[in-house]
Amino acid sequence: MTLLLHSWEFVKFEVTKDTSWYFVCIKDVSGRDTYVEFTKGTESDEVGRLIHEMLNKFRSQDLPEEKWLGKNLGLSRRVENGSTMAVALSSVRSAISQFRSMEKSLPLCEYLSGKAPAPIDLYANINRGLFATDRAPDDFAKAAYKAVSRGFKVIKCAPFDEVTLPNPHNINGVIKGGLDRLTAVRESVGADVEILVDCHGRFEESSSKIVASLIQPIGIGWFEEPLDPINYPEGLARIANEIGIPLAGGESGYGEEFFDSLAQLGSVQTIMPDIKYCGGVQEAVRIANSAHNSGINFSPHCPSGPISLLASAHVCAALNKNVLLEHAIEEINYRNELISPQELVRNGRVEMPTGIGLGAALSKTALKKYGEYISF
Repeated sequence: MTLLLHSWEFVKFEVTKDTSWYFVCIKDVSGRDTYVEFTKGTESDEVGRLIHEMLNKFRSQDLPEEKWLGKNLGLSRRVENGSTMAVALSSVRSAISQFRSMEKSLPLCEYLSGKAPAPIDLYANINRGLFATDRAPDDFAKAAYKAVSRGFKVIKCAPFDEVTLPNPHNINGVIKGGLDRLTAVRESVGADVEILVDCHGRFEESSSKIVASLIQPIGIGWFEEPLDPINYPEGLARIANEIGIPLAGGESGYGEEFFDSLAQLGSVQTIMPDIKYCGGVQEAVRIANSAHNSGINFSPHCPSGPISLLASAHVCAALNKNVLLEHAIEEINYRNELISPQELVRNGRVEMPTGIGLGAALSKTALKKYGEYISF
């Protein structure tokens, strides 16, 4: 079936002084519209410009199938992991998949795999909500306790604020604050709650092993990106063979080939594609199925807005295995208002709407109240 575009517009929500969420709203000639988040920090404007250029190229012609978008755009070289081009391609590829599901009058997950929408288990990323605090151990403990009181059984934080590259010769001094935060979290939530630790690539290979040995007694579910998996996949594989905590990562990777390489190297035990970066929702399903076939776990990266959470939930619902999806909690108190029907998270799960496509849209009321239209 042909897919012809009518128009598109870009929206920005300033969520906090540190965070803004960016969305593109695309309408086809039949009157259907769909929404994609393309947030990439300070590079979001450049991503928006690239999306605008891509959509302009197809203004008067049929959009290709999502997998062949890059080829149809004349991109001859490999798309770089973590690049603005990867995010722009991922956004348009997701939009194509969402339109195709609406053409068939199906929820996105059912279009992707034949499976109906279902509640998806979440883990609570408490880190973003902590930016408004002093990030003291007590702040981490309170945030973790609040997450558990809301029904989350797994929580994630990034405790090692003081660590930078290159690491000092004696790593113990700069990791003390992080260890204190993790200890406070464990004391706050008790023994039955799983704690995940995100490192944002702050460590080197030797220091990663030291830190892993020190946090293991606290009871850690995974050790996320002590090294950047794009630049140091072999180093991660060596670490994985020497520590007692599973490694996770891959949030900035693009395409099934990259994640297959992490699996083949044994760099991580859990891959974490982000639909905003990995090639979009349909590519995320391919990545997940390939990982599961290789005995690797899949857990989507999603410290993002409600459109990304919902699209990622469709990916999770399309799979044959139950997986955990990331959710950044307590960042803004009006988050659930941004989409219609409103985002519904309760008892550590996101409830999925049953309409076609995503099943939800950016709220016009929220756009007027909190958002702003931008142009590229």
